[in-house]
Amino acid sequence: MRPTTHRLIHQPLLLIALLTFVACDGEAVAQPFAGNINRWVAQDALDPPTQGSVLFAGSSSIRRWEQLAFDFADYKVIQRGFGGAQFENLNRYVDQIVRPYNPSAIVLWIGTNDIASGESPTEVLGDYKRFVDQVHNGGGGVAGQPDVDIFFLGIMPTPGRFAQQPQAQDLNNAIAALAASNPKLHYVDLPTAFNAFNPPRSGEFLDLFDDAIHLSRAGYDIWTSVIRPQVEAVVAPSKVFALNPNTPQPGSKILFDFGPNNTQDGDHTLGPDANGNHWNNWHPADGGVVVIAGEHIGNLVDATGVATGIGLTITAGFNTNGKVSGGLLDPDPALLGDLAIGSATQDFFTSTGDKKKFGGNDEVGGGFVIDGLNPDLAYDFKFLGSQQGSAESVTEYRLTGANGGVATLQTTGADIGSDGDYDGNDNQVAIVSGIRPDAFGQVFFDMTLLSGSAAYLNAMEITVTTAASESSSANVR
Repeated sequence: MRPTTHRLIHQPLLLIALLTFVACDGEAVAQPFAGNINRWVAQDALDPPTQGSVLFAGSSSIRRWEQLAFDFADYKVIQRGFGGAQFENLNRYVDQIVRPYNPSAIVLWIGTNDIASGESPTEVLGDYKRFVDQVHNGGGGVAGQPDVDIFFLGIMPTPGRFAQQPQAQDLNNAIAALAASNPKLHYVDLPTAFNAFNPPRSGEFLDLFDDAIHLSRAGYDIWTSVIRPQVEAVVAPSKVFALNPNTPQPGSKILFDFGPNNTQDGDHTLGPDANGNHWNNWHPADGGVVVIAGEHIGNLVDATGVATGIGLTITAGFNTNGKVSGGLLDPDPALLGDLAIGSATQDFFTSTGDKKKFGGNDEVGGGFVIDGLNPDLAYDFKFLGSQQGSAESVTEYRLTGANGGVATLQTTGADIGSDGDYDGNDNQVAIVSGIRPDAFGQVFFDMTLLSGSAAYLNAMEITVTTAASESSSANVR
């Protein structure tokens, strides 16, 4: 369960202070991926992750593993993948995004970008050994964590990197040999599972990929089928449900404003609003910033301003934009109810995740998990998606807990507004009712682009209800 000592009203000030630098080797210096690292560090300070979690770290295939938290729903997991990363980048940030979590295990997908950039297997093996040494033996006055199990995911063939696979396999073999001599090191043989699909450029093989390098959901299913048993054999599922003492009761409501907050792109929604409601806002961000998997915010407040102990963690990326990009500036309360607050509707999160196999666009996939909920209660969700534009876009909002539900919404399009003239959604919300959390108090949200150039999420309303039936309902109002 997340700590409940931080009041949301203070979070933006602390976040701004922490975002000003990242400490590397004792001094503040600009480094690749520093923006991602800074945000994680700042958010960790506000909403500390659970110690002893399983840490999944590495490059973009960790970042894009949208259903990681779902696939390991009975584990405490931390997702720290940053796209394009090489071992030298991960090694630089061990003190920021590895050691502070005191992980029970680390699962690594990294090295493929090193090989693709021309590094030799021997060079990459040396970088891997340095990572292991930093974790197990510490350094710089920081104690080591010798009991941490480290799983290296073997680099498997991908459509765009067949030419480098011989070098990648040499690295795999070297790390497998190292693991054979050290009980705390583990090699996960992904290549064998992917090589079973022959010929390698067959349609069945390509279905495992979203593009030439990154996996589709079918590819991640194979990952899970291979990785999870090996992790389970060493580290048992660690998540135990404990009722959140602050979780809101039936009739309570939680409001969330998604989007940036700066003069040009959007504003935070301050409470109480015109209806007397308090809101939650995403961390300070400029428009165009990509919010990536693993970013998180804790201890959301309900509409009365009372802290709930409920948290939200991003599982797949979102772009941020608003105002100047066609946000809904003047919402009508008669049409949108409590969501009709201009600062909430004028900006938005977007995603391009379309779940298509090979040739899709899941780079910014759009997803999050909400935790700290009560499995004995049910929750009704309303989602507003809107952007002014004549081209049609349709967004799907899917929720999964002990049960599931889905609703779709046309968010942009010529003359779809309530007056028959406005080129955007100003009068419809997607509603998914009766969602029950899983046994650990979690509900998983997935946003999918069904048509158009982007899926949209401006604002969300969650209402707590009494225990639901086995089914949920979804509609657009």
